[in-house]
Amino acid sequence: MRLRLALVRFLTPLSVTAALVVLVTSAEPVQAASGNLVFATFNVCKVDCAAPAPPWDIRRDRVARVIGESGADVVGLQEATNNPTTTAKTQVADIQTLLAPAGYVSPFFTVDSNECRRPRDAQGELTGPSPCDNSAALLYRTATIEQVTTPTGLPSAGIVQVGSIAPGIDAISAARSVAWAYLRGKNGAGPFLAISLHLDSNKDATAETSRVAVGQALGGWVNWMNGIQGMSNTPVILMADLNSYAKRQPNGVQMALTSAGWIDAHSARSRRNIQYSTINYNPRLGADAQGFPAAPYKFHKTKKNPNGEATRIDYIMGYGTGLRVIDYEVVIYLTGKAFNTDYQASDHQMVKATFAFP
Repeated sequence: MRLRLALVRFLTPLSVTAALVVLVTSAEPVQAASGNLVFATFNVCKVDCAAPAPPWDIRRDRVARVIGESGADVVGLQEATNNPTTTAKTQVADIQTLLAPAGYVSPFFTVDSNECRRPRDAQGELTGPSPCDNSAALLYRTATIEQVTTPTGLPSAGIVQVGSIAPGIDAISAARSVAWAYLRGKNGAGPFLAISLHLDSNKDATAETSRVAVGQALGGWVNWMNGIQGMSNTPVILMADLNSYAKRQPNGVQMALTSAGWIDAHSARSRRNIQYSTINYNPRLGADAQGFPAAPYKFHKTKKNPNGEATRIDYIMGYGTGLRVIDYEVVIYLTGKAFNTDYQASDHQMVKATFAFP
């Protein structure tokens, strides 16, 4: 299994030393403490987001505004790519720079804990592209969150391939990246494992089988990760674009996860803006408005949909004994019925949820 081999490489003296110097040491990181934290997931749409999306040079400030004003303690990003922008080497680096003044940083991890690093020859020269479709990243707010050092001294953050979580899935699905990090709240919440995940959007049977396989395998991978890190029973927060929704895929990956014990934040008693979809694609918007319409489509209560719940492909889920979801929100800024374009950053809406730790 590729991930197991990669983690063995973490044990080199250099990588352990680097992790211990940079990260905050946690004396007792195995049991979760009490406290609430706010999590967000946000597909920011890649640099070349499809028309009628504005160019990244316009959207980048909007992305920073949505995240910076969200109040989220941890943010999982999707479609935050390694593609270059006019202002930074990669889209991820651009977002990191934009959010630094608001106090957001990415978890630190070593080269050895990145399965998606570009290959190099014996002289250290790059010899090829990344083996991954890089589209997942994490940010946390330093005022409220800190990264921990795990008891085993292995790096407490990294990037793996989806195929390392669910071996045997199709090659396109397997090559997608997954960002992970062990973090804790400065209010005593945690530690916890944060995961940002973006699954394949293809609608064919092969991709659907792979998505479901990831949902079935994720809990086992988490338990294995916690075990090798000396972090048994550490709770998990998943922030993800699963590219699956109940009406189209009633037995999809979201069902595989909840059937395995994951808590869907959408089940919170307190919910806001659930009548708006997490993605702005709907046949009723018109062909020329898909992704970036002037106004979002608003779902209404019907006999078949008594709560007026919109479709959603973006999820926040928790996994672990004692975790409770407090509230849930589809983050949307409107001027009347129309989008406030100052915040219309992506073809997705940010999703936000508060979790209470046991």
